[in-house]
Amino acid sequence: MIVVLVVASLLFPASASAQSGGTVAPTARSFTAAPAIVTEGGTVTFAAKATPKALTRVDVIAPGKPAVRVKTGRVGASGTIKASWTAALAPGKYTARLVVTVGKSKQYFRQALTVGAKAAPKPVAPPATLTSTGSKIFPVQGAFNFGGELSRFGAGRTGHIHQGQDVAAAEGTPVVTPIAGTVHHVAYQANGAGYYVVIAGVDGRHYVFMHLQANSTVVAKGAPVLAGQRIANVGNTGGSDGPHLHFEIWINGWWATKASAPIDPLPELQAWAAQA
Repeated sequence: MIVVLVVASLLFPASASAQSGGTVAPTARSFTAAPAIVTEGGTVTFAAKATPKALTRVDVIAPGKPAVRVKTGRVGASGTIKASWTAALAPGKYTARLVVTVGKSKQYFRQALTVGAKAAPKPVAPPATLTSTGSKIFPVQGAFNFGGELSRFGAGRTGHIHQGQDVAAAEGTPVVTPIAGTVHHVAYQANGAGYYVVIAGVDGRHYVFMHLQANSTVVAKGAPVLAGQRIANVGNTGGSDGPHLHFEIWINGWWATKASAPIDPLPELQAWAAQA
């Protein structure tokens, strides 16, 4: 994903809280973020000039989204501060807000950030045939386990039930599609599925792979895939509490109609694992 940071160099007037006890108000003179264009997972350097010993941080904010807080520490005796941050944001418009604090007094600098959508991967070359269902292949190509009761289909979750089976594995373990088909959907959900892929199988069912590792997806929407073809890696993105693959099987489409529904994938996963 290409993350484009458009730095508007917007310097806002200081907004200081009431001072007490003779506290010296912080003085910030500049705030920059560089480079302006980075690849997702690349490094952005925040730099500022401000009152020595002032405490600083950068909040990356957007309406309706939780703030990403970057601790930049205290300003050095030279009056400068510099800190690096790994850019991993969904596409959209953001504001990078520098907060400079001395005692109870604060000053803010703001810069506009725009995160661009990633370039589509090169389409996978069409295979010779996608018509045979054959024996399906276990999706996690490495050491794994099925976890406990909370990993099961139907386990309770806040506001919903678990619609798939979690397969715990080390981050970076290859994930393959169990069946030939077509890539139906590729997306990112920050507070839920993380990076995920949906495959429309040639058997008429949809196969869903969630919490994939950032920058590991190698298929694009609409691309044909063969059984056993790598689509991404096991990750820990979105609302995940440890590296694992969240795997779902849907009948009658994936969220297509009222008849669309997930089924318990564990029996099939166990069967595929046994034949590996």
